[in-house]
Amino acid sequence: MYIVCSVLQGSVLGPVLFVLYVADLADIVNRHGVTLYSFADDTQLYLHCCREDITTAATRLKECIIDVGRWMSANRLKLNTDKTELLWTGSNSISQLHGHGPSIQLGADTVPACDHVRLLGV
Repeated sequence: MYIVCSVLQGSVLGPVLFVLYVADLADIVNRHGVTLYSFADDTQLYLHCCREDITTAATRLKECIIDVGRWMSANRLKLNTDKTELLWTGSNSISQLHGHGPSIQLGADTVPACDHVRLLGV
């Protein structure tokens, strides 16, 4: 494959251009009413819900992730479901789930709920 353009590794332009490259991601996530937090190339999605709405929230989150995956494919990126984690946490009613909340099905892959996740931005 012949590469027509690039940015030198370690260049000051690299992070700036990456931020510009992924700027549309926030618009896609906002359309689903989900909150986005990004740190370098790590992206986290947050959604607030009550325990009785957890199934609806899981569906909303799944639809958001599917749209993000479509955007990534269109921009020559890949959503890595092996690195995708799901954590249900909150007040007493949700925290009683102990990592056993609903899973999210993304194509052929299932993202199960866990009792802890990695935060790369901390």
